[in-house]
Amino acid sequence: MIPEGPTNFFSRWPVMKALRNRIRRIISVDSGKLKLKMQVLETERLMLRKLAQGDLEDIIAWEKLPSAQKAEIQAQEFLDYCFREYLEWGFGPWGIQWKQTGAIVGNCGFPHIIFGERCGEVNYYIAPSHRGLGLAPEALKVLLQFGFRDIGLTRIQARCEPDNLSSERVMQKTGMKFEGFIEHTPNSKDPSPKQKLYAIREEDFDPALRTAN
Repeated sequence: MIPEGPTNFFSRWPVMKALRNRIRRIISVDSGKLKLKMQVLETERLMLRKLAQGDLEDIIAWEKLPSAQKAEIQAQEFLDYCFREYLEWGFGPWGIQWKQTGAIVGNCGFPHIIFGERCGEVNYYIAPSHRGLGLAPEALKVLLQFGFRDIGLTRIQARCEPDNLSSERVMQKTGMKFEGFIEHTPNSKDPSPKQKLYAIREEDFDPALRTAN
């Protein structure tokens, strides 16, 4: 997953893109011209929605890069990738909008889905300036609910680096359980050889579980 811990989002999202591209192969084999349909998802404090060009400034602010021009280029590349996903599949990263300010403070989504096994993988990212507020588990919980209820998944998993305790706590707060270690995702540049794998099954998911604190 894209962790909530200290990392540069713009250096990580190509890994998310590599995972997301696996959906193309799975859909073409299993589902023909199937298109997934995104919905606006809401919690008490958050709105999860498609990203738009008007969100560029918020995305630039996610990370403090030494070059403002480089930050804008990388943020636009991420947006362009999202727009291609929406157009081709009707499905891609959700922007996480904090209702209190209206700002887009992160993103989340399903970079990997195996429809034949009704299994999906989730990821998420919260900008450093908005961490510690419980926004990540709040967004993840509603994403899990969407995966089970609307996509029809029976198992959803996520992963994190072995030392990323903040990301691990987010998964635990939503009821996900540690299952063991898994090989890194394709194109990963992380030094550790394996990641921690967490998962939850539909029958174990509690949509009423409090995650804000």
